[in-house]
Amino acid sequence: MMRESTRLTQFLIEELKPKGKILTPFNVISGITVLLGAVLIAIRFIFGLSYVTNLNQEYPWGLWVAFDVMAGVAFSGGAYVLCFVVYILNAEKYHPIIRATVLNGLLGYMFYAGALVFDLGRWWNAINPFIGREFGVNSVLFLVAWHFFLYTICLLIEYSPVLCEYLSLKRVRLFVKSITLGTVIFGIWLSTLHQAGIGALLLMAKPNIHPLWFSEFVPVLFFVSSLFAGLSMVIFEGSISKRVFWGRVKVDREHLIRHEEIILSLG
Repeated sequence: MMRESTRLTQFLIEELKPKGKILTPFNVISGITVLLGAVLIAIRFIFGLSYVTNLNQEYPWGLWVAFDVMAGVAFSGGAYVLCFVVYILNAEKYHPIIRATVLNGLLGYMFYAGALVFDLGRWWNAINPFIGREFGVNSVLFLVAWHFFLYTICLLIEYSPVLCEYLSLKRVRLFVKSITLGTVIFGIWLSTLHQAGIGALLLMAKPNIHPLWFSEFVPVLFFVSSLFAGLSMVIFEGSISKRVFWGRVKVDREHLIRHEEIILSLG
């Protein structure tokens, strides 16, 4: 175990080493953007949300929440869609991309959970749905928070066989694989509910929504949208991965053609 941990540490250090020039236009612009973001984050946590946004107690959620939470979570829906197709419908054709898709969903949920902390006015209360003295069981946000948390754990379990393979944890890998199907079913159930639950938030904001965009079926619309948004992200991620890693990883022509067929068939 110690040897595998050392290998993992060395691998991470090697991957973090610069592969080319450090002072490139992209790196300079990215560095300035990161520094500016760090300053704004510090101001936000020290002085409050109103110092860096135009939000207040009457309108605590702005455009960014709609983008990073409502739209972003839908884009991470490809994981539960592909898991349903592969593990429940036994469509083995899509099995080669299931790991990358689950990783994409896991990273997406982790990033959006972190972004949500910045969006909350009283961010220190974010832990209340889990260890609070009183639980708002009738609250849609309480439902979404718990489903969000549990589904992230499901994604971690679904992706853990990859980590076990790298660390040569054969027994752990066998155990994790034995509970994969149950985890997938539980995760699909959670995703169905919290994707619709995010849409249910808009049912309570009817006075602030234009009649053209309001519908009592908005939870169903959010769920259906997550199906196509998730698949579109899988197509985008698969296409970008091919361009980035082509030439770095040895892949024969048969696998390349198969990858293209899989990505095209998702459309």
